[in-house]
Amino acid sequence: MKKLTIFCGFLLCGILSMQTVQAQDSLQSDARVKQRMLLNQFESDYVLTASERVALKQSRIAYQLRMKEILDTINISDSRRKRLLQELKRNPFSERVQTVIANHTVSEDDNIKQ
Repeated sequence: MKKLTIFCGFLLCGILSMQTVQAQDSLQSDARVKQRMLLNQFESDYVLTASERVALKQSRIAYQLRMKEILDTINISDSRRKRLLQELKRNPFSERVQTVIANHTVSEDDNIKQ
């Protein structure tokens, strides 16, 4: 009898905690939707359409892949390449990555002309 009571207590606690988690998730998702609707209601010029946001995301991904390919072809040490790739993942438009690519591509162009 004691085991049955303990089992029912755990079952009741589990059910109540699941309902609480579901209630918290639904409140957060509603808040996100309402904020977007409110901004669209007052300043519709600032909100991009879904297709524009998808296009921007795809262009950022393509840019990041292009930078990764360039970093793979540059003649630098593996540890430096690894650090630059991590920096590229954190910030695709990093100044550090840009300067390394610019320095090495300019020097390669100069070597080709000579």
